[in-house]
Amino acid sequence: MTIRVAVISDAAEIAQLTTQLGYVADAETVARRLVKLGRQRDHVVLVAVLEEKVVGWLQAHASDTLESGYRVEIVGLIISEFCRRRGIGSVLVQHAEKWACDLGAEAVIVRSNIKRVESHAFYPALGYSSSKTQTVYRRHLKT
Repeated sequence: MTIRVAVISDAAEIAQLTTQLGYVADAETVARRLVKLGRQRDHVVLVAVLEEKVVGWLQAHASDTLESGYRVEIVGLIISEFCRRRGIGSVLVQHAEKWACDLGAEAVIVRSNIKRVESHAFYPALGYSSSKTQTVYRRHLKT
């Protein structure tokens, strides 16, 4: 398995993986987002490649907040339903943590939907502890 930064040609496979968790994604939209994210030093999208196929991806971004300081947040982690429980997610998280250390971040955080039962065992097994429960509010903006 290889872990590397995502490239535009990964867009179709990333989109397909994203739909496995119930998010609507098409290759064209993912490609546009990859281009935009690739220009930003405070974002990274990593892919796990097995036998020349993208089998997982992780997105993280760094931010400085008044209350928490400089931190990296894992904002997305998806592993192919056919490749779960093989350590791929753990390796992606390790690479994100290394990226965070290289940036000088003080912490790595991750939010997980309450319905993602597997995640609530996965992250504590990697040494993450629950720090709070919250509700996320969203308002779509007209552009």
